[in-house]
Amino acid sequence: MALGFSPRDQRSRRLVAVIECALNQNARDAGAASYPALNKAILTLCMRYDVGIVQIPCPEMRFMGLARERPPGKSIREVLDTPAGCQCCLAISLELVATLRDYQNNNCRLLAILGGNPQSPGCAVHVQCETADPGRLAAPSGVLMRILQEELRKQGIDVPFKGMRDCNRDLLQRDLRWLEALFKNA
Repeated sequence: MALGFSPRDQRSRRLVAVIECALNQNARDAGAASYPALNKAILTLCMRYDVGIVQIPCPEMRFMGLARERPPGKSIREVLDTPAGCQCCLAISLELVATLRDYQNNNCRLLAILGGNPQSPGCAVHVQCETADPGRLAAPSGVLMRILQEELRKQGIDVPFKGMRDCNRDLLQRDLRWLEALFKNA
């Protein structure tokens, strides 16, 4: 028995980190919500395979507010990918990495980071495939995801990043199959 855990402790000790808007579509930019409330398919898989969820705060909301207030003519990505926006993403990343490290130090296993749609300024996940480091995120990835991966790797935490592309039913089905295979084999 692990120190500090009672024989009745039922935790699976497995978890994923999931972007806020997958768990709360109200966090999405106006016009970008794919569901009325949350992505039930992700939640259903986590429940079926007893995988806990750590929520990744929305960098766009944290930096610009829910309305994504910004200067006229500036995209969310242009505003988020500035020194101040990157500093906001770094603060989120450092807090999240500390939380994830604490889970690991207490016998929990981080299975993946679940990001967002391909166009998300903060949370898109585009993985490089043809490099010496095939898991590294490519430049079109969201600002937060790139910074988060860098901070996780500094801590020796190298987990897969996967975009849960709910903007397209076929892409989401592929992503869900990937996630289910991960859960089955973990």
